[in-house]
Amino acid sequence: MLVSRVRRANKLVTLLSLKPAQLMVTSFSFAIGMGAILLMLPLASASGEKTSLLDALFTATSATCVTGLIVKDTASHFSFFGQTVILALIQIGGLGIMTFSVSLALLLRKRLEMHRQIVMQDVLDQDTLLNVKDLVLFIVKMTVFFELIGALVLFFLWQGRFESKLTCVYYALFHSVSAFCNAGFSTFTDSLMRFSQDTWTNFTIMALIILGGLGFTVVKDLFDSLRKKKAVRFRVQTKVVLIVSFSLIVAGTIGFYLLENHHSLIGLKTKDKILVSFFQSVTSRTAGFNTCNISGLSTATLFMIMILMFVGGSPGSTAGGIKTTTVAVLAAAMVSGFRQKQESELYRRTIPFEVVRKAFSVFLISLFIVAAFFLLLLYIEQERFPDLMFEAVSAFGTVGLSTGATALFSQKGKIVVTLLMFIGRMGPLTITYAFLQPRKPPRYSYAEERVMIG
Repeated sequence: MLVSRVRRANKLVTLLSLKPAQLMVTSFSFAIGMGAILLMLPLASASGEKTSLLDALFTATSATCVTGLIVKDTASHFSFFGQTVILALIQIGGLGIMTFSVSLALLLRKRLEMHRQIVMQDVLDQDTLLNVKDLVLFIVKMTVFFELIGALVLFFLWQGRFESKLTCVYYALFHSVSAFCNAGFSTFTDSLMRFSQDTWTNFTIMALIILGGLGFTVVKDLFDSLRKKKAVRFRVQTKVVLIVSFSLIVAGTIGFYLLENHHSLIGLKTKDKILVSFFQSVTSRTAGFNTCNISGLSTATLFMIMILMFVGGSPGSTAGGIKTTTVAVLAAAMVSGFRQKQESELYRRTIPFEVVRKAFSVFLISLFIVAAFFLLLLYIEQERFPDLMFEAVSAFGTVGLSTGATALFSQKGKIVVTLLMFIGRMGPLTITYAFLQPRKPPRYSYAEERVMIG
C-alpha cells in the first residue's frame, strides 16, 4: 500500500513539472506523511494503542531519512506491522524515492518519460541520459544482492538465538536492510550491544554499512574492475572516496581505542576492545548502530564521533553528512592555497573552480545549519551541552547515534530534530535549490578590490 501510494505521488509531482530539487523534497515529504499515518494506526503499536502524531512523524522521518534516532523503542513499542512500515520506509528512503519509482516502472516494463529521465540524470549526477536506465537497474540489483547476502549470513550466524527460524529470518533481513541503507534501526532494544564480542556479526554489519556508504558509482567501478579481471583506471572520485573512507575508519578506530581504553572498554579483552573500536568507527560516520553504551563515552570521544558524523559517507550513497569528497576537495584547495597555486588538484587532475566553490558552500551552510539548530535545542531543552550538540550533529548527518537525550526531548525539541533530519537527508544545497529561483549569471562583473584575510 505504501509503495503504491509513493508511486502515485511521484507520478503526480512529475506531472507538475517540478524542478529536480523540488521533486525530491516533495516526494520525501509525501513518503514521510504516509509513513506517519500508517504508524499512527493502533495496528502499528504492540499495545494496540494509537501512537501520537508527533512521535509517528518523528519515526517516519527518521526511517525515510535513514537516520535511526528514535523516541519510541522500535523493538517494544511497534508491532510487526509497525516495524514492517519502518523497514519499507528505510528501503524507500535508502534507495531514494526517484530511484525507487523509476526502478518499479522499469521492472513493470513501462516506458520511462523524458522528463523523468532528465530528473534522474540530475539526481544521479550523470552527464548524459544514455546510462540512466542501466545505472538505476544496477543500483537496484546491487542493493537487493547485498541485502539478501547480508540477511543470509546473519541468519546462519543467529540461528538458535531466537524462538523460531522465521523470527531469525525476519531479524536478519531487517538488520541487513537497515545496515546497507545506513539507517541504524534495530529490532533489539540495546541495538547491537549483545553482539559486541561476536566477530562475524560485527564484520557482516560493518561490510554492509561500508558498501552502502561508498556510493553506487564507486561500487560500480569496483564491480567493473573485478568483472574485467584486469587493472582499471579508476576515476578521481573513486580514488578519493576509497582513500578518505579508509583513512577515516583507521583514524576513528585508533582514536576510539586510545580515548576509551581506560574508560568504557575496561574489562574487555584486547581483541574485543579493537573490535568495538573498529565497529564504532565504521558506524559513527553513517549507520548509527552501537555495540557500546554511547551515553557512557567520554566527552573527548563524543567530540571525535561528532567529527566523523559531520563528514558522513560518500555521494550517491545511503549516507548523510557533508560527504568524503567535500572534505577531499576542501583539503586540496587548502594545500593549493599553501603552495600559492591557482587551481586545486587531486591525483594529477585539476578540480574545476565550480566544484571547489560548491564544496565550500556545502561545508559552510552545513556548519551554519548545525549551529543554528543546536542553539535552538539549547534554548528549548535542559540537557547537557555535549549531549545536545551530539544529537544535533547525529540528526544532520543522518547517523542516529544518541546519548539518550532525544527520547527525553519536549515536543518542540522533537520538531527541531525532525526538521534537522529532513534537511540532513536532502542536503543543504538541495533545500536551497528547491526554494530559491536560479538566476542567470550576469553578463558583467564589478571591478576587483582586495580584502585583508587572516
